Amino acid sequence: MADTLNFFRSQDEARGRTTLLVALLSVAIAVLVLSPFVAFMTVYVSNVPQVSWYQPQIFAYTTISMLVIILIGSSIRISELAKGGGAIASQMGASLVAAHTTNSAERVLLNVVEEMALASGLPVPSCYIFAGDRTINAFAAANSSKDAAIAVTQGALANLTRDELQGVVAYVMGHVSNGDTRLSIRFIGVAGGLTAVSDVGQAVIKAGGFVGAEGLKVAVSDGLRSPEDELIGCVGMIFIIVALASLLVITGGFLAVIAAVGLASTYAIQAAVWRQRESLSDAAAVQFTRNPAGLASALKKLAVRGCTIKSASGRGTEWQNFFFAPIRGAVANSDSLRSSIADRIRFIDPTFDGVIPDLPPIDVREEPSHSTPPPLRGVPSPIASPKQLQSVFGSGGTLPLNLRIAASEPVGAMGIVLGLILRQDPALRTQQLAQAQGLAGGEVVKEALKLEVSLRALPAGHRVPLLDVAMPAIRQLSAAQVAEFGQAIDQVGCQADDGLVVLLIHASMRRYLSVAPKRMGKVGDLQASCALVLSAVVQTSGEGTDAQDAAYLKGAKVLGMRHLSLVMIPPEQVDLAEVESALGVIADKSVIDLVRRQLVNACCVAMLSDGKAEPAEIEIIRAVADTLGVSLTAA
Repeated sequence: MADTLNFFRSQDEARGRTTLLVALLSVAIAVLVLSPFVAFMTVYVSNVPQVSWYQPQIFAYTTISMLVIILIGSSIRISELAKGGGAIASQMGASLVAAHTTNSAERVLLNVVEEMALASGLPVPSCYIFAGDRTINAFAAANSSKDAAIAVTQGALANLTRDELQGVVAYVMGHVSNGDTRLSIRFIGVAGGLTAVSDVGQAVIKAGGFVGAEGLKVAVSDGLRSPEDELIGCVGMIFIIVALASLLVITGGFLAVIAAVGLASTYAIQAAVWRQRESLSDAAAVQFTRNPAGLASALKKLAVRGCTIKSASGRGTEWQNFFFAPIRGAVANSDSLRSSIADRIRFIDPTFDGVIPDLPPIDVREEPSHSTPPPLRGVPSPIASPKQLQSVFGSGGTLPLNLRIAASEPVGAMGIVLGLILRQDPALRTQQLAQAQGLAGGEVVKEALKLEVSLRALPAGHRVPLLDVAMPAIRQLSAAQVAEFGQAIDQVGCQADDGLVVLLIHASMRRYLSVAPKRMGKVGDLQASCALVLSAVVQTSGEGTDAQDAAYLKGAKVLGMRHLSLVMIPPEQVDLAEVESALGVIADKSVIDLVRRQLVNACCVAMLSDGKAEPAEIEIIRAVADTLGVSLTAA
């Protein structure tokens, strides 16, 4: 028990150190932005002592110019990554794994990724492979959990056992779950902004050289043709040209230097941050797999086989943090790699003796990847067995085979989403189906009707995981198809009397299908919104009123809001339509992520107040987390 407590305490300490380091980076950037003003005023005051340091116009010109350059550079770099994890994986040289591939190694990868996604409570990410790379490495990228992608090397598939592959996949899923992929993108944005400052500095230096060379050429030529009484003017012109060129070169050099210092500081802080996040993801992998030996064994093999990736080796230092291990340079194939790997193994296995044995070489043969059409009705799809997923669901249940087959291709996945939000009333359900009739020429409606019985028979706790399993197929839709599907989901709608989980699934899908996060309500009283959502979640349990009141109180104390009511809202006053608006208030961009995580955490505490978690409660909380864009493990 003590080891377990120390393990989770280490996770909390790592999160705290990350916050301090990110704050330090913000201070470093602020110092760099102010440095041109300080440098200019230092020179100015030293030459003109009577001048005051209070120069608001000069301060505004220098700081705003620096901020504009940094923001433009950051925006350009971040916009390149805004298309989602799949686009970033493709940029890195990875190839998409088809959902119906017949390649045995790729099938294992798809199965393992699905299992780990369900274990972590995240939508199933798209899968990619670095074909031809014999080393062992993996990659995860995402702007949010809805567009996540995971890639592994061909060497990982050839060298790792299923348990070891689970550990590696769980590790990169941990980065998605903890928000590390978003943090990596921000670091890349900062590096892009500082690189832009360096580029401006280089351009100014070149401009100074050009002004000096061309200006002197013209001035000397004019001087040679001028009469003697005009030579003094030509000499003065030469002096001005030399002074201007020197000023440009010095200014450009100063910008290049502070950019270099800024990049060095960014990389140093990024490396320190990543050591903390690496520990968090190692811990998350152990939580998801419940098998530290698998991850430890994979790390030992990585230390021997190496981890460089040819197609990604040209990327800058700021890109390293998307990966399971370093992708380039001496660090990726040296004794320092073994040392860092040994430290990671000790973190998850304190009994490790530090010895990493050598391994015999393995011939990595790239098996041809073949994609087959979606399976016909009644034909089993080569997917993970029910036994492999039983531990994920806890109660021993799994998803029906026909639903998992449907979830693996776009039309079936859309049919599942539509089927999950259909009304109970036959007349109203007919109206909903009519609203969606135009999707894929009516095929989506046919699929929803075909799956209707299976969807209604799903036990409590299985609807949200099914939605997560369908996400890779949804991601295959084009932008136009996503827009059409999103519009249809909005038109189909749902009502409060369908129940909280249906309302949350509908809201969650609207979030997934939105190019930009959609505001679902007007900005209002945040405390009242949190109280309403927490009350609605608590009231889904089968406990008595007194137990629900106690559960709500525990959750409210975790939220720690000054003006939050410590008394649960009575069930008769909880309007589920208002709950959706309350979620919109909490999901609004004006609310910081910490508040959303605290709310999900409060719901979890309330759920476990009686020492047990009912399937319906788990599903509700997963749906709340999905709607707010929060990972349960991060909360």
